[in-house]
Amino acid sequence: MNRSRWINSISMNVRKIDPETKLFTAVLSQAVHDAFSSHVDKLNKQAARNFLISNNENLQTICEMAGRNSQYVSEKIRKKILRENGWNVDIAVDGRRKSYRGTHKGRKRGPKFKNKHLTLT
Repeated sequence: MNRSRWINSISMNVRKIDPETKLFTAVLSQAVHDAFSSHVDKLNKQAARNFLISNNENLQTICEMAGRNSQYVSEKIRKKILRENGWNVDIAVDGRRKSYRGTHKGRKRGPKFKNKHLTLT
Protein backbone atom coordinates (compact mmCIF):
# COMPACT_ATOMS: atom_id res chain seq x y z
CA MET A 1 0.00 0.00 0.00
CA ASN A 2 1.22 3.44 -0.86
CA ARG A 3 1.28 6.06 1.85
CA SER A 4 -0.29 9.37 1.19
CA ARG A 5 2.07 12.29 0.81
CA TRP A 6 -0.19 14.25 3.16
CA ILE A 7 0.55 11.92 6.06
CA ASN A 8 4.27 12.39 5.57
CA SER A 9 3.96 16.16 5.34
CA ILE A 10 2.01 16.30 8.62
CA SER A 11 4.69 14.32 10.44
CA MET A 12 7.32 16.81 9.23
CA ASN A 13 5.62 19.67 11.13
CA VAL A 14 6.34 18.11 14.54
CA ARG A 15 8.49 20.47 16.61
CA LYS A 16 11.85 18.91 17.31
CA ILE A 17 13.51 19.83 20.58
CA ASP A 18 17.25 20.34 20.46
CA PRO A 19 19.49 18.42 22.89
CA GLU A 20 20.40 21.54 24.91
CA THR A 21 16.73 22.23 25.67
CA LYS A 22 16.26 18.62 26.77
CA LEU A 23 19.33 18.85 29.00
CA PHE A 24 18.26 22.04 30.78
CA THR A 25 14.69 20.75 31.12
CA ALA A 26 16.15 17.69 32.84
CA VAL A 27 18.25 19.91 35.15
CA LEU A 28 15.17 21.93 36.10
CA SER A 29 13.14 18.74 36.57
CA GLN A 30 15.82 17.27 38.84
CA ALA A 31 15.83 20.41 41.00
CA VAL A 32 12.04 20.19 41.41
CA HIS A 33 12.33 16.48 42.18
CA ASP A 34 14.98 17.15 44.84
CA ALA A 35 12.87 19.94 46.35
CA PHE A 36 9.82 17.73 46.94
CA SER A 37 11.05 14.13 47.27
CA SER A 38 10.95 12.41 50.62
CA HIS A 39 14.09 10.37 50.02
CA VAL A 40 16.35 13.42 49.48
CA ASP A 41 18.27 14.50 52.58
CA LYS A 42 17.19 17.71 54.30
CA LEU A 43 20.22 19.78 53.27
CA ASN A 44 19.87 19.00 49.56
CA LYS A 45 16.10 19.47 49.68
CA GLN A 46 16.50 22.93 51.22
CA ALA A 47 19.24 23.84 48.74
CA ALA A 48 17.00 22.87 45.81
CA ARG A 49 14.08 24.86 47.24
CA ASN A 50 16.25 27.92 47.82
CA PHE A 51 17.58 27.67 44.27
CA LEU A 52 14.09 27.42 42.77
CA ILE A 53 12.60 30.24 44.85
CA SER A 54 15.51 32.67 44.50
CA ASN A 55 14.96 33.49 40.80
CA ASN A 56 18.65 34.40 40.59
CA GLU A 57 20.73 34.63 37.45
CA ASN A 58 21.53 30.89 37.40
CA LEU A 59 17.85 29.92 37.57
CA GLN A 60 17.01 32.48 34.91
CA THR A 61 19.67 31.05 32.59
CA ILE A 62 18.56 27.45 33.13
CA CYS A 63 14.90 28.36 32.61
CA GLU A 64 15.72 30.32 29.49
CA MET A 65 17.69 27.41 28.05
CA ALA A 66 14.83 25.04 28.96
CA GLY A 67 12.27 27.33 27.32
CA ARG A 68 10.54 28.21 30.59
CA ASN A 69 9.69 31.48 32.33
CA SER A 70 11.81 31.75 35.48
CA GLN A 71 9.34 34.01 37.30
CA TYR A 72 6.52 31.53 36.66
CA VAL A 73 8.63 28.59 37.87
CA SER A 74 9.76 30.44 40.98
CA GLU A 75 6.23 31.58 41.88
CA LYS A 76 4.72 28.11 41.36
CA ILE A 77 7.38 26.50 43.58
CA ARG A 78 6.93 29.19 46.25
CA LYS A 79 3.15 28.61 46.32
CA LYS A 80 3.58 24.83 46.48
CA ILE A 81 5.95 25.15 49.45
CA LEU A 82 3.56 27.53 51.23
CA ARG A 83 0.61 25.17 50.66
CA GLU A 84 2.72 22.29 51.95
CA ASN A 85 3.31 24.28 55.15
CA GLY A 86 -0.39 24.94 55.65
CA TRP A 87 -0.69 28.42 54.14
CA ASN A 88 -3.69 29.29 51.98
CA VAL A 89 -2.20 31.21 49.07
CA ASP A 90 -5.55 31.68 47.33
CA ILE A 91 -6.71 34.32 49.83
CA ALA A 92 -5.55 37.86 49.15
CA VAL A 93 -4.07 40.08 51.85
CA ASP A 94 -7.31 42.04 52.24
CA GLY A 95 -9.22 38.85 53.13
CA ARG A 96 -11.05 38.39 49.84
CA ARG A 97 -10.60 35.30 47.76
CA LYS A 98 -8.77 35.73 44.52
CA SER A 99 -11.16 35.65 41.62
CA TYR A 100 -10.27 33.58 38.64
CA ARG A 101 -11.55 34.19 35.16
CA GLY A 102 -14.58 32.08 34.34
CA THR A 103 -15.41 31.05 37.91
CA HIS A 104 -17.59 34.01 38.84
CA LYS A 105 -20.36 32.85 41.18
CA GLY A 106 -21.76 36.23 42.12
CA ARG A 107 -24.78 37.87 40.59
CA LYS A 108 -26.13 36.59 37.34
CA ARG A 109 -25.52 38.54 34.21
CA GLY A 110 -28.21 40.92 33.17
CA PRO A 111 -29.72 44.06 34.59
CA LYS A 112 -28.68 44.92 38.10
CA PHE A 113 -32.16 45.95 39.14
CA LYS A 114 -35.50 44.83 37.79
CA ASN A 115 -37.27 47.64 36.04
CA LYS A 116 -40.48 48.46 37.87
CA HIS A 117 -42.93 50.81 36.34
CA LEU A 118 -44.08 53.53 38.63
CA THR A 119 -47.77 54.29 38.56
CA LEU A 120 -49.48 57.33 40.00
CA THR A 121 -52.43 56.69 42.23
